[in-house]
Amino acid sequence: MKLSDCAPARHLLAAALVAAAACGGKSPAPGGAKGSGAPAVVADSASRQSKDSAAAMAAVRDTAAAHRLSPSADSVAPYLVFIPREERVLVAASRNKRLLLDVGRMDLDVRKDSTKLRAFREAAQVLSPIPLRSIFHLQWAQGGEDVVADSFAVYNGRIVMTLFGSPALDSMARGKAALVALATRADSALPPVATTCDLRVPPDSATLAAQLLLTPAERKAQGMARKSADSSFDARVLIVRDSLELELRKERAPYERLQRRIKVVSSQTRGCFGVARRALVVSLRAGDAEWVRERLVLVAPDGAVTALRMNDLRFRAHELITAFDADGDGVDDIATRATTERAGGTTVLRIDLQKKRADRMAGGFAWELF
Repeated sequence: MKLSDCAPARHLLAAALVAAAACGGKSPAPGGAKGSGAPAVVADSASRQSKDSAAAMAAVRDTAAAHRLSPSADSVAPYLVFIPREERVLVAASRNKRLLLDVGRMDLDVRKDSTKLRAFREAAQVLSPIPLRSIFHLQWAQGGEDVVADSFAVYNGRIVMTLFGSPALDSMARGKAALVALATRADSALPPVATTCDLRVPPDSATLAAQLLLTPAERKAQGMARKSADSSFDARVLIVRDSLELELRKERAPYERLQRRIKVVSSQTRGCFGVARRALVVSLRAGDAEWVRERLVLVAPDGAVTALRMNDLRFRAHELITAFDADGDGVDDIATRATTERAGGTTVLRIDLQKKRADRMAGGFAWELF
């Protein structure tokens, strides 16, 4: 297509700008040039948009200049990959007796070099979308509370921030049991909310006083009754696990090399899933999670079993870590150690009893093998 010397081409905004520049930067006369179907307001709008974009870019450059990095921090900065700024729901987990929040990926090993580590911390404070002392609302096994994110570190190739909360939360993070929680950016502080699950509600003063009035024989009888109920429930869960394994073994891996490497992995966790009190996952795996068949069920104390469909994006196999009410709907959700071929991470799945599904809410602490 050949452009006229001074008139913009029909219906082409880019050609209009080129033609205007060729004419000394003059805009077409109101109503457009004779023989041209493009009105002048189009070129004016494009010019205004170009000026606005230039102003926005200038503002970005000014902001970057205001937070100038030292040469060492600037050399480390390209290896920091943070979460999107609009991301609001993150995964927190206990690692090395601390509660850590996963905020990104680190593509450089800085653990053994103190100079690189200092440069990383300087760059992280400038580049992170989450500033130090940010407030998060944390949902964990004992309920919900506000926590503070502070101090950057690197853990297993991930950029993490340390979370500080209540003494009970800090004590749980230092304990041996795995702790996984859901952290949501908080716009305002909320009062702590205790869990409603009877498996984790601490006894109140009246219950403790009533226990003190019991005779040793009565306390022993209560303990034996609880132990008997737990044993029969455990036996029921074991029967369900064996039944799921038999069902899964009806399928065969597509290749002979995979058929020789099949194994069964199962895991379970206690929680309040409506009337159910146990979540159970049984998976049949071959290779490095190359071929997986998996079943997730909820088991009630009366023996009723509810099958759930698991939706967790690209991860194929799961092992249950803990249960907690991540969204505050009164039904516990589950945290899993999820894996796929040569990769894995920690995910939180929301239990939907009506739709009978377990849907991914958030993921973090991802790892890959190359």
